[in-house]
Amino acid sequence: MAGRLEGRIALISGSTRGIGRSIAELFAAEGAKVAVTGRTVDKGEKVVAGIRDRGGQAEFFALDISREESVREVMEAVAARFGGLTTLINNAAPTSEVANTVKPIVEYTTEEWNSIVTGTLTGNVFWASKYAWPFLRVSDGAAIVNISSGQSMRGFTGFGAYGAAKGAMNSLTRTLAVEGAPLGIRCNCIIVGRVVAGRGDSGVGMTAGKPWGIGHPMQIASTALFLASSESSFINGDLITADGGVIMDGDVYTQ
Repeated sequence: MAGRLEGRIALISGSTRGIGRSIAELFAAEGAKVAVTGRTVDKGEKVVAGIRDRGGQAEFFALDISREESVREVMEAVAARFGGLTTLINNAAPTSEVANTVKPIVEYTTEEWNSIVTGTLTGNVFWASKYAWPFLRVSDGAAIVNISSGQSMRGFTGFGAYGAAKGAMNSLTRTLAVEGAPLGIRCNCIIVGRVVAGRGDSGVGMTAGKPWGIGHPMQIASTALFLASSESSFINGDLITADGGVIMDGDVYTQ
């Protein structure tokens, strides 16, 4: 079923590695013009080169999701370069050292909290959707897909700010779906489980003795492809879980 995104123009935030990169590569293979975005130029250009080598269309845009002006400028630049924007994948995550904070919620500083929430929710969903909206509303088959986490569904020791931001993302998905429906803009969300995403994540001990394993970024990309395509035209405001069934076992979210 090649060409499922033929004629679409897709911006994928945080697409220089991991899940975002797999989404960019799959979307391009399915006929979309792809805007690869991220903060690291050399990694972004490498992704673009690989897509082009396989016959796809892609271009890199430097994006700092923590800066509102950067988000606005990139949305406008993508629309100007490709002639519009039909598909927005909100996948970026904060990349600063603060973003890797793992400790009880009462030990977070306000700076740490704000950094994580800005990168995960404010920039990645609010600003991105706000500045993409004028282009999405004039496009046929417009779709927003938010990439959330299982941490938004259960308590996960040490990741309070990230889990809270992802939980808010789930809620904002429904708001965007309701507000976008009259304009022909759908918005859905993928609840992602443990995925090996190029960060040295082996998942050792996380699923020991369990019937489910660690996912691959392309499995999430396939889900995003479905939600971005016309095949899911009757799905709006939904939270789709793609975690191999891990959410059924609360133990994995408390280790």
